[in-house]
Amino acid sequence: MDLRYLRYFVAVAEEMNFTRAAERLHTVQPSLSRQIQRLEEIVSAPLFNRNRHGLKLTEAGRIFLDESRAILQHMDRAIMLARQGARAEAGHVSVGFIFGTESRIFHNCLPVLKQRCPEMHTSFLALSEPELLQALEEEKINVAFLAGPIENTSVVSEVVLRQKIVVVLPAAHPLTKLKRIPLAKLADIPMVRPSQALSPKYVRCVDEIAARAGVTFTSAIEHDNVLSGLHAVGLGLGFALIPDYQKDILPGSIVFRPIDVDPQPSLDLLMVYRKDDRSPALAYFLSIVRESMALEVNS
Repeated sequence: MDLRYLRYFVAVAEEMNFTRAAERLHTVQPSLSRQIQRLEEIVSAPLFNRNRHGLKLTEAGRIFLDESRAILQHMDRAIMLARQGARAEAGHVSVGFIFGTESRIFHNCLPVLKQRCPEMHTSFLALSEPELLQALEEEKINVAFLAGPIENTSVVSEVVLRQKIVVVLPAAHPLTKLKRIPLAKLADIPMVRPSQALSPKYVRCVDEIAARAGVTFTSAIEHDNVLSGLHAVGLGLGFALIPDYQKDILPGSIVFRPIDVDPQPSLDLLMVYRKDDRSPALAYFLSIVRESMALEVNS
């Protein structure tokens, strides 16, 4: 039986007037009368006595009213509990990222997420590339943002940011007078680079850039995070190649310049998540990131 019949019946029984019940239900009186008649046909018993003095519940109607109210209360409670359960399930997303990527990604998507779904809770964890993949596999995080490509059949990866690679140098370095820096001019300057163990994909990208230009960089210092690497450059220990989004966190003692090569080298930042993670929270979070980062990817 359609639950609408029960709601119609309860409204008429409480109002004892078809016109007032129809107004309460935002329908018209003839339609409501037909629905009650149809309900009585389904029940196979009259629910109202109708006479010139108005309506009155039959004995069957009184019994049916008590049961109808109970059914509707149970249904309303079931809906409420289901919604609460959905909010609880959709209430948390654990996000892993490479330190430094958050400035561009989260700046775009978190305000939108907060506005549209203020009850959702998000937690964040900055890890190295290998640690992010391990955390995904161990279900410690729901989604990770890291450099690609990813060779893992248990996860899905999407490009969310195409990062141009730029040169950063101490502000007082003579090469900063150039608008674009030839890679050959960097060969004699010590290079500050991330640890191979912590950022293997990024290191491979840098090595490929050098190889295509026929240049061999001299590594002077390895760092374990973006800030320590930039600090080393600021101290004059060498240059670094970084994704252009990191220029937003450069201290005043460092400047960036494009590499003098066309096309400009780039590295894709991926959004990675497990294929078997079906949580509503993750699905909603992914949709917000896709929408927020669409212009970045296509630019």
